[in-house]
Amino acid sequence: MHIHTPRPRSTPQFYLQSALSFGAAAAGMGAGVLFLPVDLWIRAFLGMGLLYTITATFTLAKCVRDRQEDVLESETAHHYQQMPLWNGTEQPAAHP
Repeated sequence: MHIHTPRPRSTPQFYLQSALSFGAAAAGMGAGVLFLPVDLWIRAFLGMGLLYTITATFTLAKCVRDRQEDVLESETAHHYQQMPLWNGTEQPAAHP
């Protein structure tokens, strides 16, 4: 029987690039909101909007990942449900 070894979904370099890109975007937007020449309450509103957008993005990414994993688990379960079970009376065929 073939044992499936999962392949990583992304390389460490891609993960690092994604993390650095996210950090740069969040820092750039934060600095832009902080130094915007408007009243404090407008900066606070924009900052809260930025934080809400970031948390919503993480939540959406988690939901998409969970849905993909659920589909994969469902397909795997269906595959194993279709496999015949050995009842103990017949001998498995020998492979040459």
